[in-house]
Amino acid sequence: MRRAAIESAARMGLRPILVAETLPSTRLRPAHTIEASFDAPPEAWKTLAADLKGEGIDAVVALTERSVVPAAHLRAALGLGGLSPEAARLCTHKGAMKRAIRTAGLPCADFVEASEGLTRDELVERLGLPLVVKPCVGSGGRGARIAREASEVPETLEDGWMAEAFIHGTEMSAEGLGWGGQMRAMNPTRYLAVGEASVVPAPLAAPEEQAVRDLHGAAWRALGVERGLTHMEAFLTPEGPVFGELAARPPGGHLMRLMALAYEMDPWELAFRVECGEHVELPQPRQAAAVQILHPGEGIVRVASGVETVRELPGVTEVTLRVQPGDRVDRREGTGQEVGHLIVTAPTAPEAEARLRAASEALRLEITPDPGHAPLPDVGLD
Repeated sequence: MRRAAIESAARMGLRPILVAETLPSTRLRPAHTIEASFDAPPEAWKTLAADLKGEGIDAVVALTERSVVPAAHLRAALGLGGLSPEAARLCTHKGAMKRAIRTAGLPCADFVEASEGLTRDELVERLGLPLVVKPCVGSGGRGARIAREASEVPETLEDGWMAEAFIHGTEMSAEGLGWGGQMRAMNPTRYLAVGEASVVPAPLAAPEEQAVRDLHGAAWRALGVERGLTHMEAFLTPEGPVFGELAARPPGGHLMRLMALAYEMDPWELAFRVECGEHVELPQPRQAAAVQILHPGEGIVRVASGVETVRELPGVTEVTLRVQPGDRVDRREGTGQEVGHLIVTAPTAPEAEARLRAASEALRLEITPDPGHAPLPDVGLD
């Protein structure tokens, strides 16, 4: 569950019905909550839709990557507009996604799926080195790794996995909002450190931002996105932006919070209004906002201090640290895992970056390596 989304719906006077695989605590859950497996077949969502027919539902919104496909089946069963089951498949299976993108003539990395049966040598010959190995389904970089030497490439790809050529460029993201099959507004996000730190909005030159906007809009058309808020990752190269992936749901990594601070509006409200069929406008940014996700690596926390000092620094709006000396921290598998975060604001992106560096340097978080303990819970930031 993404708590900020539920709180936003309540502020808007909406009556949210939460469908979740695991029910949140009573304190956090809405009045109407349904527990259901997201692996259930389409028929199960038709049954649920029949049970909900009298509820006057206006929209079904996927809040996380794992909920995109089931939300599409439930939406279709209720006869509502939005992302279709086929478009949801294209937006969640990276192999199918990239095939659709390449068919549309858009730039993206060459890739190979396990079904092609290529050997290690054939993968290296086809894609070159370094190359990226990752699962076809998932988010937040979970399971993805870069193979820089041939010995690091698997002998063959496991079922459900893929490999793709490494793109030499600057990775970024863009959050798109639209309806009627067209992306109509976009926020560019700069990755200061992929999966760890970001600033909103990215300080792009106008031609570069327009090129990213054009790519994002073309990806909507190629994948069949009808409405909503999307999160596209791309690589800036001398030849222009190259498509990475597109998620048909709001972004994680605290980007919704950064957008709220930078644009002085509630992005959840805009997303809900668009899903309900309204036309909205994304205001101009009023300032920049940046985040540093905290994760010290695998081990036992030796030092965790400086929170009060950081709170007094200019521009710091949020600082959380959920570990203390003696706590165990697991190896980080994806962006949804953290032990805390810092958020700052400033008039410009460079100033926000400087304030984030100062805050990060004032916080002490050190570990003693200790592998082999229980996993750190995923806090749902995909």
